[in-house]
Amino acid sequence: MQIVNIGTDIEEVLRFENLEIKTLHRLFTEKELAYCLNSKNKAQHLAVRFAAKEAVFKALPFEEIALKKIEVVGKQGQKPQIAVYDERAKNLIFKLSLSHTKNNAVAFVVVLKEDNA
Repeated sequence: MQIVNIGTDIEEVLRFENLEIKTLHRLFTEKELAYCLNSKNKAQHLAVRFAAKEAVFKALPFEEIALKKIEVVGKQGQKPQIAVYDERAKNLIFKLSLSHTKNNAVAFVVVLKEDNA
């Protein structure tokens, strides 16, 4: 496998405390919102998922993709994964690391491609 690119992002959790539902629906998928809004620390979960989307956006080898086409998937207790709903990403593999505190959320993404792809 070869590394295509890397991306990272950090977000302030406070920015996600009182976002309007309209804004949330513009940034996140229904699955992401269901997970985050049913969590104890909603803003932390929203912030870290947004950081992940931004990190992926920065690492993609192409431009112009809607944030809702990038999804953080996984259930409570499972390691989060990235899904990118774009034909240009079909041969890409995403490795994701997320972390958050009360005040900050950070994401790091490595984008890989099979040597023969």
